[in-house]
Amino acid sequence: MRRFVGIVFLGMALLFAQTAVNAQVKAMKDSTKAMTKKMKEAKKEAKEKVKTEAKMAKEAKTKVTKEAKEKAAKTGEAVKEEKTKVSKAAKEKMSKGGEAVKETASTMKASTDEAVGKTEDGKTVFAGSRGGHYYLNDKGDKVYVKDFVGAKIVGKTKDGQNIFEGPKGGHYYYNSKGNKTYVSKDTK
Repeated sequence: MRRFVGIVFLGMALLFAQTAVNAQVKAMKDSTKAMTKKMKEAKKEAKEKVKTEAKMAKEAKTKVTKEAKEKAAKTGEAVKEEKTKVSKAAKEKMSKGGEAVKETASTMKASTDEAVGKTEDGKTVFAGSRGGHYYLNDKGDKVYVKDFVGAKIVGKTKDGQNIFEGPKGGHYYYNSKGNKTYVSKDTK
């Protein structure tokens, strides 16, 4: 009988232990479910946040693009107005004579360069951005020249080449290949 009571007591202890273990397992499952649920909610919130930020960035980009297009349209309108003014002026001058139109076109192409003189036939000579001198022919093309009326000639070389003075005061002549060759200021 003692054995029987010991076995029953042992069985009851195992039953209570099993119940406690089951309760712990259930508690762990519940906490895992709660954690999974929280993670899903956090992930969902992060996705929503990314979507709203992307939407805001897209709206900002659209706004900037729209503003840029409006600004370009305004600038384009100003350019169109300027072209219209120039073309009207050219048409008026064309009715007076074709030479004025050529002069207007030439002036438009060379407007960024400084006029430094005239050719022998009266065309305006411009100083290019890299120091060359040119005039615009009837077609509006640049024709580079070495000598022109109004050039600052300061002397001659031994070979008889003209020595020019540049815009910064340097002295040079054009060699046989058409390139500038600088000389000291003492050479004349």
